[in-house]
Amino acid sequence: LAAGGGQTDEEAAQAFIEELGYSHEVAAGIIQTLSAPGSGVPRGAMLTMVKAFAGRPEVGEDAGLEALAKSVEQELARSSGKKVVRFTIRPSNGAPFPCEGFEGMSLKDIAEHGSGEGADMLRELIECACSGVMACSTCQVYVHPDWFERVGGPSDAEEDMIELAHEPSDFSRLGCQVRLRAEIDGMEITIPGGANNMFDDIPFD
Repeated sequence: LAAGGGQTDEEAAQAFIEELGYSHEVAAGIIQTLSAPGSGVPRGAMLTMVKAFAGRPEVGEDAGLEALAKSVEQELARSSGKKVVRFTIRPSNGAPFPCEGFEGMSLKDIAEHGSGEGADMLRELIECACSGVMACSTCQVYVHPDWFERVGGPSDAEEDMIELAHEPSDFSRLGCQVRLRAEIDGMEITIPGGANNMFDDIPFD
């Protein structure tokens, strides 16, 4: 079915997703997922459904598209043979536990969209109040000193936010900025005992 401009409904939906900043491959994967039998998307309603999932991107409100995109990204990583990077999380209280994710995923991605028991446990320990745009410090982690050089230090903008974090250290990083690479397979990360959420102090009324 045409959606105007000579595009089919699916093509228009994919173009809309790409306009939001998602890659061509991820956008195509989302359309493929929503086109699968049993998805519940009526014929000719793909663009409408995708726009509903997108929520209000102009104000940062997502209604499910980001989670779907992350799921597609992980499936693409799996099928393309991307390496699984494993690491250890040490809570401020409690026993350390293993966690893993694909190369290119951030600690925030794993906490919000990862799979497995480790990701589920990390989800309970870390939050990202600003959705990963480095406007808060709630996802602060401590990188083990032995791994800090390989992980890499923060950028100037990240350093500015770390200075406002709960008990920052010389080995602090923001979880939204630490991306998994083969070189840091086996690293150790400690979760601070608290978090400073400046968004709690912003009057939205």
